[in-house]
Amino acid sequence: MHDWDRPKHIWDGPTAFFFAVSVCFVYWTLCIVGSYGTDYTITIHDLQFAIDTKSILVIGASFVPALYCFVTYPECRSSLLKVNASWSVYLMAIATGLSLPFLSYPGTHYLAFPWGREVATHLAKVFAKNLFLSPFWEEIIWRGCFLKKVRSFSSASSGILLMSVGWTIWHGGYIAFLYSGGIPIEVLSVLPFTYFFTGIIFGSVFEMGGGSLWPCVLLHVGFNAATVVYYSAFNRASELGSYVSELIFVAIAAGILLRMATRKNRVLVQASV
Repeated sequence: MHDWDRPKHIWDGPTAFFFAVSVCFVYWTLCIVGSYGTDYTITIHDLQFAIDTKSILVIGASFVPALYCFVTYPECRSSLLKVNASWSVYLMAIATGLSLPFLSYPGTHYLAFPWGREVATHLAKVFAKNLFLSPFWEEIIWRGCFLKKVRSFSSASSGILLMSVGWTIWHGGYIAFLYSGGIPIEVLSVLPFTYFFTGIIFGSVFEMGGGSLWPCVLLHVGFNAATVVYYSAFNRASELGSYVSELIFVAIAAGILLRMATRKNRVLVQASV
């Protein structure tokens, strides 16, 4: 068993359930208030800076729980200090994150595939912009804290699946945000399944990385950046076929990576006996 599987503050099932409910409540509340409440713009003219309260609330929805986890749990902080995952895990994480959203293409009605220098530049900018924003904070909460904690009383596969359920419920707040932005309900109905399988992918990479959070962060940031680049073209954000195609490939990748993670964990456990 890894040293990161032995947290200093041991959790049990009820503790994990209470944590998941608490962080989801905070996230849902701030997302819903930000999505449907009155929006105000805060402007600092001297700095030529402006931000609206909707953005503040949606950003804070993931930042506040992440800050709590970082301050409260030393083992959560240790996952950020670990950078010694193998190079193959890092490469797999980056390649998986950047490629999966583009596999939505078989379901599109538009023949044009997003590629070229302009697309690459856009992808790089979105990647850099999000490196220390919501994807980073969400990884602290759900992999660096929750998954690491539940692994103290569960197997690798059970912990990943349990975390993925919480991860899916968590994103209900973001689905409300998307709905307020005009995304059709038939498209949104696909997303919970996609979130569940992406949770399995992220958790499997965390397991294969030996508890290092950085492969998951790079995977998550790459996935979000590629999603923005793909779905922002040709109004694909409302195209059901693209979401269904993405779901199929994400589910396949989740099954493969979960099997790889559990097999690696089994080998390590046998070697330590």
